[in-house]
Amino acid sequence: IVQREAERTKSLKMPVSGARTPLLSSLLVLILLIEPSQAFQGLSPLPSLVRANRGASSHGRRGVASGLSMVAATPGGTQTRRRTVTLERLQEEGGQSVLPVRIDGVWYDLSDYRSAHPGGKWLLDYSYGKDVTAIFKSIHLFAKEETQSKLDKLPIIDADSPILAKPNVFSADLVPPTQGKEIETPFQADLRAMLTRRFSSREDFKAPADHWVRIGMAAAATAYCWNGWLHGDVAATAALPLVHWVLAAHTCHEATHSTLSTNEHVNYWLQFTAHPIMFNVFVWIPQHLISHHQYTNDPNLDVDVHHFAPALLSQEQPPLDPDSNRGWTFAWKGMLTTVGTCILQPMRTLLDSKTPNFDDNITPIPHGVSKATLALSMAPSFFVLLYPLLAFGPSDPALAAFLEVWPWVGMSMIWTAMTQTSHIQQQCQRAPGAADTDWSAGQVETSLDYSVASPFWTAVTGGLNTQSLHHVLPTVCMSHFPDMYREYEEICAKHGVNVRQSDNLATATASMYDFIFKVNAPKAPQ
Repeated sequence: IVQREAERTKSLKMPVSGARTPLLSSLLVLILLIEPSQAFQGLSPLPSLVRANRGASSHGRRGVASGLSMVAATPGGTQTRRRTVTLERLQEEGGQSVLPVRIDGVWYDLSDYRSAHPGGKWLLDYSYGKDVTAIFKSIHLFAKEETQSKLDKLPIIDADSPILAKPNVFSADLVPPTQGKEIETPFQADLRAMLTRRFSSREDFKAPADHWVRIGMAAAATAYCWNGWLHGDVAATAALPLVHWVLAAHTCHEATHSTLSTNEHVNYWLQFTAHPIMFNVFVWIPQHLISHHQYTNDPNLDVDVHHFAPALLSQEQPPLDPDSNRGWTFAWKGMLTTVGTCILQPMRTLLDSKTPNFDDNITPIPHGVSKATLALSMAPSFFVLLYPLLAFGPSDPALAAFLEVWPWVGMSMIWTAMTQTSHIQQQCQRAPGAADTDWSAGQVETSLDYSVASPFWTAVTGGLNTQSLHHVLPTVCMSHFPDMYREYEEICAKHGVNVRQSDNLATATASMYDFIFKVNAPKAPQ
């Protein structure tokens, strides 16, 4: 047993202890950001957290304690070796090395696998204490068997251990996100078959050469516009939100899904192109991956449904203000959205305050990210707020006001139009049908697509014009979507899955506002 355990342990890359703090220059080359610590500093001890599995998992595994390791039966009936994290280790290390994640109802300790994770250790850290069943299976669809084999070798955590057991902060958190829904369905199997026919390796469905060319052009244009903003150039400032959006849409969103590159460091650092006027990485990415991509349009679990509260974005939500139409709240908040994602949401974490209209902060930062790191990551956003007032306010108040307001308003309007149109629609509301039992079908039917065959609109929107395809195949770079879409439509039709579509961005935006004002209309007294 000891010899076999030593061989298995040797095959894993062990995480390097201690914290590392590489520095990131912002686009303005003015502020440095600190990467999250690798160790979970400040966590309380988790006594008796990881032991041999004492029951059967959803795959029918039953563990038998055996010294330093245990034997488990895998779904295929083979035997695989699991290492057990001992109570002594936890007591010695204060629980800081444990990384609990729930998949298929089973809690795993992923700490030993952090450094070996192809997508980067930071994505595992962001999943600390969460149920990631659905996103785990959709992300690893291409290498399904290989990934399951690796998972089968990781330690299991007792179900009754004092661990975090909630995907986010809503009251329905203890309900497994896929309860009543199947993930590994014939529909998903056909999607996987399309993936394996078109791509021979993980590298093939990452960003192609033309994607990187567009990144280079957008980066140059963005740098030019920010330099013009610094010098009070009105034209450059006017163009700034759009060119910065194109850069971020080609980089940060792709990087958070590991679709940009197979190099985890490239993906990690290019997230920060969202700073300083789109969103704060540490606040937005965990909620986007764990909440939105698993429970799309579920008002009990999808944080995105609540960002414009008290405006309602789902017909399942009870009205917060039945006497007035909060559609207008959505309209004005839509012009200041990124002030919330860059400033207000992170500030609530720094100040330990609640989200308005809620009993808690619904956009917390993940474990492993300190408040000091969060504060430093906000520094570029504060610079954009203060610089125009100090540099131009005394001599030219009108110019200062334009430089102060337009980057935020321009980016917010683009952000709202590009992101909210993809889901906040009457036809994307959850309804009876295939989506009731098939998780992938639910992802398709709660998303809206438009201009689906256009490489131009794919580039401008960052692939958000084919949102349903992105939700079922989240690790494929958006540059591949125009070529894949027609085959994807045929697969959906074969399985009776309804693809929601609109003609273009203008019609999608119009139907979004029509739905929002209808769902927020004052209710007649009963």
